[in-house]
Amino acid sequence: MKNIDKIIARKDAVLKDLLRQLDDAPRYDVPGGIILIVDDSDRVMGTITDGDIRRAILERNTLDIRAEEIMTKDPIVFPDDYSIGQILDSIVPELEKRKRKSKRYLSKIILVDNEKRPARVLDYHQLWEQRVAMHRHLCVVGMGYVGLTLALVLADQGYLVSGVDQDKSRVTALQAGESYIHEVGLPELLREHINRNLRVDVAIPDSADVFIIAVGTPVENNGAHPVPSISYLTEATEAIAKRLRRGNLVILRSTIPVGTCRNVVKEILERDSGLKCGLDFHLSFAPERTAEGKALKELRSLPQIIGGYNSDSVEATAAVFREITPTIIKVDSLEAAEMAKLVNNSFRDYVFAYSNQLARLATRFNINVFDVIHAANEGYPRDPVPLPSPGVGGPCLTKDPYIFAYVAESAKQDGDMFRRSRAINVAMHEHVAGRVLEVLNQLGKRRETCNILVCGLAFKGNPETGDLRDSSAIAIARLLQEQVNAVYGYDPVALKEDITAMGLIPASLPEDFREKDVVLFLNNHKNFEKVDAFGMVRAMRDRPVILDGWNMFNKEDILNSRPSVYMGLSFTESSVDRV
Repeated sequence: MKNIDKIIARKDAVLKDLLRQLDDAPRYDVPGGIILIVDDSDRVMGTITDGDIRRAILERNTLDIRAEEIMTKDPIVFPDDYSIGQILDSIVPELEKRKRKSKRYLSKIILVDNEKRPARVLDYHQLWEQRVAMHRHLCVVGMGYVGLTLALVLADQGYLVSGVDQDKSRVTALQAGESYIHEVGLPELLREHINRNLRVDVAIPDSADVFIIAVGTPVENNGAHPVPSISYLTEATEAIAKRLRRGNLVILRSTIPVGTCRNVVKEILERDSGLKCGLDFHLSFAPERTAEGKALKELRSLPQIIGGYNSDSVEATAAVFREITPTIIKVDSLEAAEMAKLVNNSFRDYVFAYSNQLARLATRFNINVFDVIHAANEGYPRDPVPLPSPGVGGPCLTKDPYIFAYVAESAKQDGDMFRRSRAINVAMHEHVAGRVLEVLNQLGKRRETCNILVCGLAFKGNPETGDLRDSSAIAIARLLQEQVNAVYGYDPVALKEDITAMGLIPASLPEDFREKDVVLFLNNHKNFEKVDAFGMVRAMRDRPVILDGWNMFNKEDILNSRPSVYMGLSFTESSVDRV
């Protein structure tokens, strides 16, 4: 605590000096009403309150009384590294040792270092309020997909929520009630709460009690392997530290390397605020685990994992999330929660890589890998194998394995397993594009005149999203662009301006099946089930090629429509004589 020396005195100090210290204390932002008496080694040996001084003056009618004559000896003190819970749990036993039955005799909490030298003094009531207070003003920093959906669910639950983002265009759109992400039910929720329970700005408000960090943590190529970048996180943490007050709670939601909460965020918050984590403020990690397309539903139904700096931090965070989700899972530490976040997505990427490697192998034998996996899973009670895909995309599954690899290698462990799964899934892009180009060659079509339509550009189709970030379909389209005349793009949800920004020509269905040599279906959006396969094939150029990346169509419908080629993810069948 800064300026604690202003309320410290020696045992030979006299009352008039002690009174002056008591009067000056508020000017130095230290608790008033108490003086700590220390010995020659600066260890706490007694305390004097303003009440003690008044009684001494009344009884002896002089100011020339020495501190040691009226001080309370053997005062109750606690180690500076105690949590709020440990302090509160220890008060009653300490009072009973000294035969004090009323807590009114412990209005101040004295904390000391290992040498029993004064470190700080806290008001008892402030300490208790920090533990039991129900925080009501929440500030969500980062209004991307994770931050915006969480902010709206919290606002819908009755919290006052401030959303903060440095992107002024995002702030302007939200203030006007306009969403820039696709999520079922989100536009209605936004219109209901914006400028009411949810207020959005570029600046962090001074009055927030809880700060939730939901900024991006991308991976960047360092020349050898992609590694996590936490620059947005450190910027957000520094901004919060400037407004951090005693009793506040900081919750991390962003995906981060294990150890970041403790070694980076905590250090910045303590350094820039002058406060102590676990005593003056709480810190926790509560990972985001929702799926794009059903985030609003899953925020209210999925279990919420919480790891904290200490038990008080966990309980303060649980008090927030208990209002929106029925199940709270408390883990032992910040690091345990950080790792739990990485486990889910990295595991999914890993098992999908297994299936995608099967697809690549099945291609060598022209086998429908979907049929093989269905046969392997049918009636078998253990470990169902997932179906393969044209690649594993999205901002989470393409990032978290690299973060896990970085964590493993930082801990002197082998991280190659995580990167290997990523490499297999990324290799699906060239696998798909290469097979299409090979079929065009077999058909004798000139690539430079070929037009290709890619359907399903978002990184996934079910649940639906318009998010084109790290999309396998976009990666495949770009590979094909280098080899053919033109590549068109269609998505049931993604905005046309976003498709254009990706370098593709926006298309519409069914009219834009015309004059296409190849149509690729690269995500499993439910709208594609309504496509008239016969009409599609007949609208295309001679000897059309259909790549059905998700096994959504009956291949016979394609092949019987006219001479054509049907491509599954791992096999090819043709009704064209020369193929």
